[in-house]
Amino acid sequence: MSNEASTAKQVDSDESPELSADQVADYLREHPEFFVEQEDLLAELSLPHESGKAISLLERQVTILRERGIEARQKLNNLLENARNNDQLFDTTRNLVLALLRADDATEIANVTQDQLSSQSNIDACEIILVEVPGLQTSDSVRTESQAKLRQDFADVFRLKRTHCGAIDPALVDYLFPSHGGSIKSTALCPVISNSEVLALLAFGNQEDNYFNINLDTLFLDFIGRVVGAVLDKQIDNSEQASA
Repeated sequence: MSNEASTAKQVDSDESPELSADQVADYLREHPEFFVEQEDLLAELSLPHESGKAISLLERQVTILRERGIEARQKLNNLLENARNNDQLFDTTRNLVLALLRADDATEIANVTQDQLSSQSNIDACEIILVEVPGLQTSDSVRTESQAKLRQDFADVFRLKRTHCGAIDPALVDYLFPSHGGSIKSTALCPVISNSEVLALLAFGNQEDNYFNINLDTLFLDFIGRVVGAVLDKQIDNSEQASA
């Protein structure tokens, strides 16, 4: 080979830098039909598999598409599950509000609230404890307690005025759910509020550890607490006016 030919080859080599992986990937994205005319090359390509066995490009492509299909189905299932949960929450809220509007006194308010919420599949126990108010008449079936006692035992609920989820003292669990024989493993404590004043305590229990936990979205429970509080507050006002 002459010196001129060698020099020309060297110049061509210098002027044609090696392609990067990103450039190759970009080219293939722009020309997805590339391998249609490169059957020999396609047959030579192989990819390492987790098992250590090499697989063909086509097999890898099928695997990726299958994995993406599974992921898409999982996302769809999650969306459908969220939609079902939202429908259930709406039905629960609607039924509870309608029942509360028909309640004639504090006893009915307490009983309606407990009955409606106890029917939910994720609630193994539900109790409502009203704060003792002078002149407010309730039946013996309705639990009442002094504000001082509740504030002492459930300080975080009274201080934050929002639903508290997480571990609490086993003795308090027994106090909240006396008829469940210690089977309750996680709790959600929802204050019943009106005009920033706690009028009652709604307690929810589940038999699974950590079902009600600090990461749980409590928006629905907080809303329920305020709805019950608004109706209960009206009954308290009526009782105060009657006793005046």
